[in-house]
Amino acid sequence: MRSDTAIRYVLGMARPATCLVALLLAVPAVAQRSKRLEYPQLLARLTDADWLWYPPAAGERCVQFSSYDRSSDKGPGNFDAWYGNDDRGQYLRTEDRDGKKEYVMVDIDGPGVMSRLWSANPSGVLYFDIDGERVWTVDFKALTSGQIDPIVEPLAGMHSRGGNCYLPIPFGKHLKVSASKGDFYYQCNVVQLAKDSVVPSFGPAMLDQFQGEIADCVHGLAHAAQPGNDLTISRRMEYTLAWSAEPSVPARSLVRGLELQVKRPSQAVDLGAALRRVLLVVHCGDEAVARVPVSDFFCGGADWKPWHGTMLGVREDGSAYSRWPMPMPTGGRIELEIDGDLHGVEVSLLWAADTLPITVGTPLLFHASYHQEKGFASRPFRDFTVLDAKGGAGRFVGCSLLVKNPSRAWWGEGDEKFYVDGETFPSTFGTGTEDYFGYAWCSPEPFTSAFHAQTQCDGPGNYGFTSLHRSQILDSVPFQSSFRFELEVWHWVEGLQLDYSSVAYWYGAAGTTSGLPAVPPAAERTLDRLPPPPVFVAEGAIEGESLRVVAMTGGHHEVQGLSFRENTFSRDEHRWWRNANPGDTLVLAVPVAEAGKYKVTAAFTKADDYGIVQCTLDDQKLGGPFDGYATRVESSGPLDLGTVKLAKGEAMLRLVILGKNEKAKPPHMVGLDYLRLEKL
Repeated sequence: MRSDTAIRYVLGMARPATCLVALLLAVPAVAQRSKRLEYPQLLARLTDADWLWYPPAAGERCVQFSSYDRSSDKGPGNFDAWYGNDDRGQYLRTEDRDGKKEYVMVDIDGPGVMSRLWSANPSGVLYFDIDGERVWTVDFKALTSGQIDPIVEPLAGMHSRGGNCYLPIPFGKHLKVSASKGDFYYQCNVVQLAKDSVVPSFGPAMLDQFQGEIADCVHGLAHAAQPGNDLTISRRMEYTLAWSAEPSVPARSLVRGLELQVKRPSQAVDLGAALRRVLLVVHCGDEAVARVPVSDFFCGGADWKPWHGTMLGVREDGSAYSRWPMPMPTGGRIELEIDGDLHGVEVSLLWAADTLPITVGTPLLFHASYHQEKGFASRPFRDFTVLDAKGGAGRFVGCSLLVKNPSRAWWGEGDEKFYVDGETFPSTFGTGTEDYFGYAWCSPEPFTSAFHAQTQCDGPGNYGFTSLHRSQILDSVPFQSSFRFELEVWHWVEGLQLDYSSVAYWYGAAGTTSGLPAVPPAAERTLDRLPPPPVFVAEGAIEGESLRVVAMTGGHHEVQGLSFRENTFSRDEHRWWRNANPGDTLVLAVPVAEAGKYKVTAAFTKADDYGIVQCTLDDQKLGGPFDGYATRVESSGPLDLGTVKLAKGEAMLRLVILGKNEKAKPPHMVGLDYLRLEKL
C-alpha cells in the first residue's frame, strides 16, 4: 500500500445480478406500498430493509413516549429545565382501574405499530389496551428480557442492564400502554402510519398464530452477518451475489452490501488510528452521499473491536460488513480515500448489487454523515448535532457514536432530541444517552445485539473510549422536509475536555443535505489516546466497601461507585447505607491483625441527604456524632476518632443513625469511604 498523503484508492463491487434475483426482490418492494400490512410483513421489515428507501407516505411519523424530565417542557429558553435530569417515574397520567392505580405511558391514535420498548428497571406488569379493549397483560421485565416465548433474543433481551423489546405490536384505531408500578425509566417508540393504512390489531393469540414467522425473524436477525459471499437478508429469501472490486456502480443498481477487508501487519500497529485515515466515499450519480472514516462507519471504535449487528458489524478476522441497501438509479461510485501512512495496514473494499426493482416514484438515497468535535468543555451543558437534514423527504435509520472521556465518571446523562419537519419541541425526547443505545445505568460492559451495541468501553468505569451503535429499522423516523438530531452533552464532572464523533445513517431525496460541517482532514481526526487514569488510594486504609456486613436493622446497603467525584474517594467507592431511619444500626466487621491499642481515623461521605451518625468500635465510642450534611457530594477527609483497645480477630464497627441536620433531606443516608487503624 502506498503511503503518499491524500492518495485516492478506488475499489468497488459487482455487476448486476440475475433477473431471477431482481424478480424476487421486486415482490416485497412493491408489496410494501400496499395500504394493508399483514403481521408477517411487519416482521419482515425488521430483516429486509428495502422498504426504508421508499419515500414516506403523507402522515407517516414516528414518535417516542418516555419518562423524560417534564420540567424540560418549559423549552430551551429555560436552561436548567431544558437539561433537567429527573427522568424517572414520569408518565402521561395516572388512572384508577378496579381500585388500583395504573401509570399511563403511551396514548396514541392509529393506525400504527409500537416498534420498540426499553427500560432500565422494568417491574410489575404492562397493560396493552388496543382499540379500546384490554388485550394483553404481560410481565414487564420478562418481556424486555427475552423470557417470553417466542419473543426471545435478539428480538428482545437485557443488555448491560437495559431491557429491550422490538416485537411489532400493531393497532388499528388506538393504543394505550400502562403499568402497574411507577418509579421506572422507559422509552416507547410508536410509528403512526398513513391514515388509509390497515394493520391487524395485536392480540396475544398472534404469538401462536405467527410463531413460525416470528422464529424466522429471530433467525434472520441472528444470522444476518454471515461471512463470505452469501448475503442473507432473511431466512425466506436467501441468494448469492458475486463480489468484485470495480469502482463504478451501473445505473439502476441496488447495492446490497459492502465488505471491508483489513490486513494488519502486526499487533503493534494501532489499527484504529490507521483506519481513521481511510474514508469511505460513496457517490450516487454526482451526489456525494457518504464521506466517513471507515472506523466510524462500521462502528469499530478506537480499537476496531469485533461486534455483530444486523445492518453493520466487524468480524473476528478484522473484516467488516454493511447491509444498508443503497439505491443508485443513475449509477455511482464507491471509493476508499486514504490520507497518510497506514503503517503497513492493507484495506480493500467489495460491494454487491443487483438490479433496482421497479418502484413507485423515485427511491430515497442512502446517506452516512460524519460529525466530529474535539476538545470541547463538559460545562456548560449543550447539544451536539448528529444530523440536521434538510431539502426533502427522508428517513433516519441509525447512529454510531465514539466518545473520548478523560474521567471514570459518567459522561452520558444527555437525552436525544429529534425534531421532525420544523417541530419547535422534539417528538422524541429521551432519558439518557445509554438509554438511546439500549443499555442502562452507565454500564461499562460491552454488548452486541441485532439493533444496538456497546462495542467498546475502555474503563475503568467509563474512562477512555466508548463506542456505541443503534440501527433504527422498524422504529426509523420518517420526515417530509427536515430532520434534526440533537444529543445533549451532560457529564457529571466539570472542567473536562471531551471528544465526540458521530455517524448518522439516513435516507433522503436527491439534493437533501446533512447540515454538518465538512469532514476534517486526517491530521485532525487523530484519536489522541489518553494515559492510564490516576486512582486515589488511601494509604494503609481498610476500604469501607470491603467490610463484611454483620447486621442491619433497617434500610439497604450496597457498594456505590463515586467516580463522578474523581480522586476524592479512595478507589472511587464507598459502603452506602440508605433508606434507614433514626435509631437504625449497621454493624460491620473490621479485621484486626494483632491485639493492641490503635488510633482510629475514618473518612465518610457527605451530601445534602446524609444523616448524623454515631460510631463505636467493639462498644468503644469513636469521637462525637458525625454530621454528614453538605450541599454536594464530597468527602469528609480523614477524621481523628480517638484511640481504642482491640483484640486480635474481628472488631465490630457499629453505626447508629441519630437524626439529620435541619438543612438535610430526609433519607438519612450514611457512606463510609475507609477506616484506618494505626497501632500505637
